[in-house]
Amino acid sequence: MIVTALMVLGVLTAVGVAIPCHLYTAWYHIPAFLGMCVGFFILWAAFYLLFCLILAAFCNIKKVEYDPNPGFQWLARETMQYLLFFSNASVKVEGIEKIPTDQKCLIVANHLSNYDPLSIMTHIPLKPLIFISKPENFNLPVAGGIIRKAGFMAIDRDHVKNAIVTINAAADKIKSGQTSVFIFPEGTRNRTEEKLLEFKNGAFKIATKAKCPLVVLAVKNTNNVKKRTPWRHTRITLKVVDVIPADRVATMKTAELSEEVREKILEAL
Repeated sequence: MIVTALMVLGVLTAVGVAIPCHLYTAWYHIPAFLGMCVGFFILWAAFYLLFCLILAAFCNIKKVEYDPNPGFQWLARETMQYLLFFSNASVKVEGIEKIPTDQKCLIVANHLSNYDPLSIMTHIPLKPLIFISKPENFNLPVAGGIIRKAGFMAIDRDHVKNAIVTINAAADKIKSGQTSVFIFPEGTRNRTEEKLLEFKNGAFKIATKAKCPLVVLAVKNTNNVKKRTPWRHTRITLKVVDVIPADRVATMKTAELSEEVREKILEAL
């Protein structure tokens, strides 16, 4: 949506400049007009980034927890779509009809690159959707403030007590019907030759505590985006492998749930 709006603004601005300059009077002015469209698109994109910078400046990134703000949820989603566009990447979702939209869920997936959350946030139809992320991401310029206000939560995996606080808070948000939650059970990006790293069983405590459906995703090809950007297009695939219903989640131990989900994702990869 943001990308489309910026393109339209770029064309309209170029037309507004071209008409008084009579660039339409000769066919050889077409390249100049197209160049103006691109230039004004970049100019409007710069204004958009400045707008995000100003908004982020008013966000308190030290505040531990925000309720998901609809405006910042929208801003995070649109900005991620914007980044995918400029990375020359598109996303295909398989099995999207399996995702329950009438109740809040926990979503888990394998973790290949920084493009995983961008793809999931923009193409999984659960709103609002918050991510549980490493604390360092909340210190990023501009992005840190936006995701904090969008309701994203930091998890300190090095300190068990702090991690439990985040897990309990995330479960409460799902149970109260406030938001769906996403977490990477591997805990970090997989930079090895193995298909999956070992799962952190604690991630699944969110589902067992909230007694909510568990959406299992398999993410493919996000690790190739950076290698191919910007000249070669990358098709990212998100496959909804399975949705474990809430009543079954409630009867399972976290270790059992973790093992079953890992096997499902391995099979899908």
